[in-house]
Amino acid sequence: MNFVNKKLIFLKQIKSTFLFFFLFCLISLFNTFFCFAGSVNHAFFEGNYDNEGLIGISLPGSWRPFSDESPWNTPISTVTQVHPDSDLIIAFMKEAAANIRFAKYYSIPVWVVNSDNIPLVQIRSKRIFPAWDKNNDGLSDQGVPVIPAMWPEQTSDGHLCIIDPFKKISYEFSCFKHINNSNPQCTTFNIWDIEADGMGDPYFNKKRWQTRGGKGSGFPIIAGLIRPEEIESGEIRHALVFSFSRNRRAKDGSDLFIPPACRSDGQALGRQYPIQGMRFQLNPSLTEKDFNNWKLTKEAKIVARALQKYGMFLGDNGGPMAIQAQLLGPSKRKNLQEWEKRHPGLFSSIKNIPTNQFRIVYTGKPIKKIAIKCYNEFFIKDLIICRLLN
Repeated sequence: MNFVNKKLIFLKQIKSTFLFFFLFCLISLFNTFFCFAGSVNHAFFEGNYDNEGLIGISLPGSWRPFSDESPWNTPISTVTQVHPDSDLIIAFMKEAAANIRFAKYYSIPVWVVNSDNIPLVQIRSKRIFPAWDKNNDGLSDQGVPVIPAMWPEQTSDGHLCIIDPFKKISYEFSCFKHINNSNPQCTTFNIWDIEADGMGDPYFNKKRWQTRGGKGSGFPIIAGLIRPEEIESGEIRHALVFSFSRNRRAKDGSDLFIPPACRSDGQALGRQYPIQGMRFQLNPSLTEKDFNNWKLTKEAKIVARALQKYGMFLGDNGGPMAIQAQLLGPSKRKNLQEWEKRHPGLFSSIKNIPTNQFRIVYTGKPIKKIAIKCYNEFFIKDLIICRLLN
């Protein structure tokens, strides 16, 4: 074989090797991208749960409910517009609470299940939407994977959240009660698709308006909730949710809210009051040095960075500037003990973040809603007229 032929064979071998390497890299990149995109939001922890029913109260730190395009999971733009009433409202809120804090008790317990292995139970409610009770008998058409071991929030709110990560469903209740030898009871009852956008529809001309959450704003109760596993992972990848003591309604008495809220229980009149659904952002120019000056723990800095990147939505009437974190115990003492066990000092450290370091991001005009409620024995049907403010 002459030199020219040897050179041609060598060049062909190099070309084949390069082509194989290029295709291998391309396939690996494709698999990595699509597996990552599908798994970051909804991947469940490793293990076989085919025979498990109640799995526990923990979800992976990388898990977050709702789609990547959801307002809950969309970072605030670096060129965002500040709300024209931001300074006025923040000044008022600062007088009510100089610093933010975690709600110690009025929050959400989360139970994780594989509903294939739990007997489904109908839930009784006098305030169930027709979407969940088509024959109007006061019982949910769809059974729920709930068992007596699942305790609800031990307050008048009585919230309970059950996540089935395999079916991508969040079952959510208010004023939930286990009843001996009978169906459990609740007031609000909702089933959310946790791969959807996590928003109730305030307009009457769409069926989805009936999917409204258990908070005063209509938020899903899983939305914005801080979980201990997220802190452990080093990053919170969604907006948070908080309450304030006095929230605005329209001058004519109508509900006033901004999406992703789809209703409001605000009662105060005046521009100095915040509107449910407003998005608040911690000053994005703050640095690690500022956080150190505030004496934030490593865990509190994770929360602060999430407040800079994603912000927090006003979701309910309640304690002023109180951010919601998962309820880990059935009593205030037990909840604090469990959080301290996992992240010592987080609840006290977070109180060092000042209210006056927040601004309100402009996300659109508020919606006015006039609700005419029609009662019967089993459910309430809301006739809603919504319009954008001029």
